[in-house]
Amino acid sequence: MRPSSHLPFFCHPVYLFVGTWIIMLATLELQVSWSTFPDRALGLSVFVVSVVSMLLGFAAVRRSDDANDLPPVPLRYAIRTGPLRKSIWILAVGSLLLVVYNYFAFGLPPLAGFFGFSTYDYQEYGRFKQALQPMLGALFLNSLLESSRLRRWLGSAFALGIMVVYVLRGPLLMAIAQAVILNCIRSSVSSRKIYLRALVVLIVAIALLNLIGNSRTPQEIFLSYMEIKPEFRSWPMTLLWPITYISVPISNFCWIIHGSHFTEPTLSFLYPVLPAFWAPLNPHEAPMSDSHIIDGVHTYLATYFLDFSWFGVVAANFGLGLLSGFLVNRERISRYLLISPIVLSAMSLIFFWDFFVYLPTLGQLGIEAFVQKRCIVPVRTMTRAIPHRKGPTQAT
Repeated sequence: MRPSSHLPFFCHPVYLFVGTWIIMLATLELQVSWSTFPDRALGLSVFVVSVVSMLLGFAAVRRSDDANDLPPVPLRYAIRTGPLRKSIWILAVGSLLLVVYNYFAFGLPPLAGFFGFSTYDYQEYGRFKQALQPMLGALFLNSLLESSRLRRWLGSAFALGIMVVYVLRGPLLMAIAQAVILNCIRSSVSSRKIYLRALVVLIVAIALLNLIGNSRTPQEIFLSYMEIKPEFRSWPMTLLWPITYISVPISNFCWIIHGSHFTEPTLSFLYPVLPAFWAPLNPHEAPMSDSHIIDGVHTYLATYFLDFSWFGVVAANFGLGLLSGFLVNRERISRYLLISPIVLSAMSLIFFWDFFVYLPTLGQLGIEAFVQKRCIVPVRTMTRAIPHRKGPTQAT
């Protein structure tokens, strides 16, 4: 088990937060779309407010009693293979049942449309996706702990395969990020090899998402819908896809700030934690209908701003700082090796959406908290607490 001080920078929530924001500002600076918000100063102002608020929350926890009396982190943890495999089977069967139900209720999945078959759009296809997504994410993450290489590949490929078939790019991105972070926590190789592996995974992920994006949205439709400027239309789509999808949300958020007028507080930021059939109507349809806002995504902050104005921006980032300090204290990033990757993967996608207050993320956190408690224990604790247990285990 690698201690937090030896993890790469992207496994530290503060560095990951600031790094993601720098990438957001860099892509916004390129102004690849006619709809991109023209005033760079507003984006920079949001960045400063966000980073300062986040650091204040982080410092508050780091200076609290929670940071004192740090227990030593065991170099090895034992994985109880029996309960782990049981969790994998339950998640696999549950996911398969939902996939079969959606097949009979809606027909072929969205990926079939790429090959000319008649099917629903990826946003309209299927039911119970708020339950399917956390099960697939947990199945993928748990499979990576398998001692059997065959079981590890089968479980992870099954989970990722369903995400691809359903064209779930957000969950797919989160799963890949979680895999990289989990590997960093468990790996004993040098930091140089860890960064090299992460770079290879990033390149493969961008290529895969570019392939899915080009199949889902033809290039000419993408260029027209995103209002890409002529000087950028000749750029390789492998670059243009990620640049556009990182810059558009922060641009949309700037347009929301520019055009909205706060009247009274609302609680729409909580709507994503409700089942889809319970979620009320969005009270912010007017500011969201600005013609400059495209693709319907607006970073992790837009809902908080619409609900509480600038206080919402400060409070949301301060909350992320508190959460980050909690993870860094007492080596929790390494100790909670099934929970911290979920939080850090949500942090890496703040440019796109708020994956923290989001029902599938909370569902996966609940699943992994249970699995962590049942299946992963420090070697010294396991040796003392269950010395006569004969079930198979593996060390990590």
